[in-house]
This record gives sequence, C-alpha cells and structure tokens, in this order.
Amino acid sequence: MLEEIGWFIAFVLVFLGVHYQFKYCIPITLWSMKFFETCLIVLMAKLYVVFRVYGERIDLSQLNVFVQNFINATKEGMMGQEL
Repeated sequence: MLEEIGWFIAFVLVFLGVHYQFKYCIPITLWSMKFFETCLIVLMAKLYVVFRVYGERIDLSQLNVFVQNFINATKEGMMGQEL
C-alpha cells in the first residue's frame, strides 16, 4: 500500500512537470523561432538592398583579415587560460 502511494505521488509530480513543460516551453520555443525567422528575413532584405540596390561589392580580403585576427585573438585567449 505504501509503495503504491509513492508511485501515485511520483506519477502526479511527473504529470505536473509535463503539464508545465507543454504550457510554458512550447510558447517560448515558438516565440524564439519566430524571432530568429524574422531576423533572418530582415537580414536577407538588408543584404539584397546593400548589394543589389546600392551596388556594393563583396571584398573577400577584408573577410580574410577578419578571420585571421579572430583566430589569433582566440589562440591568445586560449593560451592565457591554461593552468
């Protein structure tokens, strides 16, 4: 009898946990996905305007310099954290 009561309490607690998971986590996840999609759509529109309407050119040498500086900064940061 005591074991069945323990299992019933465990069932109720898990049931409540799942209930709150569906009540709060799904809306938060959907809101996050909507926010990410909106950012992506605005980014694509901005890239279109900058490169197609304004006629800007892509300078890959600047991207290469940025990546090299980023890698160097990351390596220096990693070296400074060694024990």
